[in-house]
Amino acid sequence: MGSDFGPAPLYRTANKQVVNLGVSMKKQVLIASAIVLCSFAIGAVDGMAQQIFNQFRQPELVVGLPYRDIDACPQSRLNKRVIAPSQFTLPPTFVNDLDDGYAFIQFPSGVVYNYNGANYGGVYVSINGFVTFDNTKLVPAKQSQGLFINSSSYPDNVIAPYWGDHRFRTAADIVGGYMPSEISWVVDVDRDENCDTIKPVRNCIIIQWKNLNINDARVNSSVANFQARLYLGGDTRNNQGEVELAYGQIAGNPNTSNTTVVTRGATVGIKGNGGFPGFLADFWNGLMWVPAAGANARTDSTSIWQPSGGRSDARIRFNSIIYLTFDVWGFGDADTSAAQGQRHDNLPQNRRVTANDARVIMRSIVTKRPLDSVWKRQAYQGDVNHSGRYYYTKLKRDFSGDSIVGTQIIIWRRTIDMEQFFPGQGSTLTTGKQVVRVMYEGDGLYGPGGKAPDVSSLNQIYYEVTEYDASLIMRYISGRLPYLPWIYDNDTVGPGAGKVSIQTVADNVAFGTPASIGNGLVRVPVYVNALHTGAFGVRFETNTEVAAVTPVINDRNTVMADHGSDIAVVTGNGSFDPSTPVAYVTMKEGAMLEFSNIRFNEALVGSQTISMVENNTNSAVSIYPNPTTANASMAITLPEAGNVTVRVFDTFGKFVATVHDGFATAGTLTATWNGMDATGTPVVPGAYVVRVEGAGVSTSNMVTVLR
Repeated sequence: MGSDFGPAPLYRTANKQVVNLGVSMKKQVLIASAIVLCSFAIGAVDGMAQQIFNQFRQPELVVGLPYRDIDACPQSRLNKRVIAPSQFTLPPTFVNDLDDGYAFIQFPSGVVYNYNGANYGGVYVSINGFVTFDNTKLVPAKQSQGLFINSSSYPDNVIAPYWGDHRFRTAADIVGGYMPSEISWVVDVDRDENCDTIKPVRNCIIIQWKNLNINDARVNSSVANFQARLYLGGDTRNNQGEVELAYGQIAGNPNTSNTTVVTRGATVGIKGNGGFPGFLADFWNGLMWVPAAGANARTDSTSIWQPSGGRSDARIRFNSIIYLTFDVWGFGDADTSAAQGQRHDNLPQNRRVTANDARVIMRSIVTKRPLDSVWKRQAYQGDVNHSGRYYYTKLKRDFSGDSIVGTQIIIWRRTIDMEQFFPGQGSTLTTGKQVVRVMYEGDGLYGPGGKAPDVSSLNQIYYEVTEYDASLIMRYISGRLPYLPWIYDNDTVGPGAGKVSIQTVADNVAFGTPASIGNGLVRVPVYVNALHTGAFGVRFETNTEVAAVTPVINDRNTVMADHGSDIAVVTGNGSFDPSTPVAYVTMKEGAMLEFSNIRFNEALVGSQTISMVENNTNSAVSIYPNPTTANASMAITLPEAGNVTVRVFDTFGKFVATVHDGFATAGTLTATWNGMDATGTPVVPGAYVVRVEGAGVSTSNMVTVLR
């Protein structure tokens, strides 16, 4: 499933080191192998390493939605629940705190809100203008920049309509010219100016801060009203809906003649629990709505009221990303057809898992668009052999401290279900070797006591699938595996079925001799490199365009194939031998056909190169002078009459020029290449391939150009 130091193009700055571990070359078939180690230095974490971006989209400003106080509608007022001032406390002593306190509100029975991948039946409300679903960091949090910082000093999993240094005022404060505050909540629906339900119905949890003394407790006229509106999931079927932040009026304190309201310095947005201590957290800045750039990086705070562009008829909305969730890791339903409300919902596994699940995985690979990697989504279901977990860490391989190069902390991707360095193993790295896999996603996290210290929740773990998962799905469909997930190295029979001999010995593929099929295309056979019984999956990339991949199927096996313009995937299930192709790759011809980044059954096995040049002394194609400084004359022996093409390629397989394209009689065809490409530009010095096709000939020779 990839190396520990695998490519992690998720960070804003990167230092890449490439180490070439060796090249082995033969006369006709050139084989090259390389391992690439990549590490990345960052100042802020981006992309999939941040969970909130997988849950909500960049904020947008939605106009035409006036602020509506909970008390404005009789039904809402009837159901309103006021949080008593005495409920706001601060751990660990839980003494009453009207400056930095939190109060927990329990949603009514049956009301659940999903935030950042987890379901919650309640939320902690902070006087400082935010709510958090995380009860592990109920700390004084008056510094509004906490929205953007990953630190033990600030809560995670936050929705912040107006995070700042606020103060809850009571009737006892009237003598100081303050206005009593109220924080309340209600489970309600969107209502219009007549308090009628807006269609379609959107159920929501409204949390309201009313007459809150904002930003500066010394200014008794600094009073504001705002809401966080959490919409319960509808079509998403995962209890997570949109988040909207709404803003009413400021000032209006009848107990003072002051009019000053402090509106600067608060922060607005939502925050997940990703990132790393000392780095920016994962967040959406609610002040940077579409189409503004930098909502996941800029740390702007408020300057005006309302934060919604100075308008009380507008809300800041974070649209929920619609997705389907699952509860069983590696169940095999990669096409999500068994999710709630889908066509295979509530059906047994042998009805839910189909060939389309394998096809979805293969298509994701060849289109280079990975399945959704977030916990409990597509790749979580498709990782049927439980080898696809990974996460991002700043710790050393042995967890002894931060991974530092020079003065930079390095963030890298750590795979979980591959053997790797951990305390007590010794100094030899064995990354890439499969180890015993686990059944549950919370188990087997490398680190002291089997738990990774840098993984605080399961939604920080990501999943990927490979073509081998697709082949195991095919094997399950054929009845050779009793169930999925399948965490055993033996993919032939299940445990308890008796001792068996494992016949799977293939560990790579071999590419056979290309055959020209005309129109500038060649067909290359693909073989397993040894006898193989069971499932296999191979992925490889090519240096010329792939036109087709044709599986070879017989009564002993099933093979599926898919391809993109420069990548192909072949999966198989059954019995295979190295003398019979498992597939044919049809691709554009070139002087050298390169098959790179080959992955066989989840192990990277290097690259292979096939030369289209048989030898440099081909008697069928003679070239004079060779080397040449200008024109090169060619004499080509044709055993029969027919249409013939004579073309020139560079050694990377790129087309250079056509020397002859037309009918020729049997005998000797003479042609001259003027040393120029198809545009009439002289070619650079170097070696070139002259390729002849047609009239009973498929051959080539080399010519060297000197300047």
